[in-house]
Order: sequence, then structure tokens, then C-alpha cells
Amino acid sequence: MTPPITLRKFATLSLLSLAAMCGGARAAQPIVAGTITNSPPMVAYADDGKTLQGVIVDLAKAMNRHLPAPIEFKPEAFPNLFPAMQSHQIDVAFTMMNDTPAREKLVDFVDFFNLGTKLLVRHGNPQHVTGMHSLCGKAVSTVQGSIQIELVVQTNEWCTARRKAPLTNMQFSQPSDARMQVQTGRVAAFLGNSPVMVYIAKTAGGGKVFDVAGPEYQQVPLGIAIPKDRPELRAELQKALQAVIDDGSYSKILARYGVQGGAVKAATINAGAQARG
Repeated sequence: MTPPITLRKFATLSLLSLAAMCGGARAAQPIVAGTITNSPPMVAYADDGKTLQGVIVDLAKAMNRHLPAPIEFKPEAFPNLFPAMQSHQIDVAFTMMNDTPAREKLVDFVDFFNLGTKLLVRHGNPQHVTGMHSLCGKAVSTVQGSIQIELVVQTNEWCTARRKAPLTNMQFSQPSDARMQVQTGRVAAFLGNSPVMVYIAKTAGGGKVFDVAGPEYQQVPLGIAIPKDRPELRAELQKALQAVIDDGSYSKILARYGVQGGAVKAATINAGAQARG
């Protein structure tokens, strides 16, 4: 005969059940990924101004099939991404963030794309921009905290060594604000990530607002940034990315947006240092 369950035993069992349920709820919590929201075709709002879409969004959806919890995006301005990770407002940054040696000191990266820097200029290139060295004495725009600031610093050293006036760099928290400076003629060029610059030049105003000029600079991987104290999460994301590369959905996503040229062959960790020598 089964002994009766006393009130004390019932309370103990109830607490254990509650703890189990709470533990299960914690396990099901989504992976909160901070992202900028205005860099098409990689990540941007749809016409409704609410729905995120693009390469990064579709890639996250594909990876979710191989993760214990889904990736959910939280909009963040680029300069806020590292503080948001440090304060645990987000778990990772899955956005237009280059994997660089300096950033690898702070976070780990699961690299998912290769890109560089292109110069976005006004349609018709009225300031005759042919590359970074043609910008001495002119104004440019960049995103705060972006790798492109380093390119401005390097170019200023080149200009100064040749007794030419340095560049004036106008920095903005949002890429859309930086691009607007080109459109209004306040700057000669916006320094941004290559697939985004090419896409904007082709699509804005039917291709009659912007052009791209000069060669591609700063070819480095794009990565999911993960705090160094989350190695298990890093391993899960790397495994999920490799799975979508292996099953072919990765290449289909890139082809959908016309950015196959940036494809990686494998989900690497912290490849930025090797890419920059």
C-alpha cells in the first residue's frame, strides 16, 4: 500500500516541481542579440518599420533550428552594443560588427561573413572621389565605434606626411544619419561596409542618389560577438552556423540577397587577427 503524502511531503514536492519548472523556463529563454537596424541588405526594418529583415535575420532563423533556444533581436545603436553586453541587456551582438584584433580582446567572434569598406558618394561623384588618398582636406562620415575610423586615421597620417590637409571625420551613431551627410553634400563620402554600400547605391532612389567609388578596403570577417565568459554559448552558435553552412541553407540565404561574394567556407572563431595579418 502506498503511504499517504503528508502536507510536509506535498510542500516539498511542490517546491521541487516549481524549481524544475523555473529551471525549464530559464533554459528556454531566448538568446537576445543586439543589432543595428538600418543596414540593408544585411539587417534593416521592412516597410512597416517594425519587422526586421535581411541576411542576418534569415541566417538567425536558419540557425534557430539547431539551437537549444531561439535567437531574438533587440535593436541597439552600434556604440551601445558592448555596454549592453557588459550589463547583460543582450547576450550577443549579431549585426554589422567586424572581427578585429582589438575587439577580440573584449569578446569572441563566430565569423559568418567576409566584407570590407567601400566609399559611398553622391550620384555622379561630384567631388571626384577615387579612393581614400583623394579625400585629403575633405569631410567624410563614419559610424561611431566602427572599424572605418581606423581607416580615416591611417589616411590622415598619409595626408600629413605629404603636407596635405587631413580629413574631417563626422561620426554618427546611426548609418542612416552618416549616409544623409553624403546626400546633402556635407561630406564627400561615407565609409561603410561594402555589401551595404553597394546595395544602397543600387537601390536608393532607383540608383540615382548614390554611387560607390574607389577600391575595397579593410577586408575582414563579420562575426557574432559573444562575451568571453560564455564559451558554451559560443560553441552552440558555432555549431549552429556550421550546420546551416553544411546543409546549404547558408548559401541560399546569401544568394537571395545577392551577397554570395562574402560567403565563408566554415564557421571560424576569431579569424580577424589572421585576416589582418
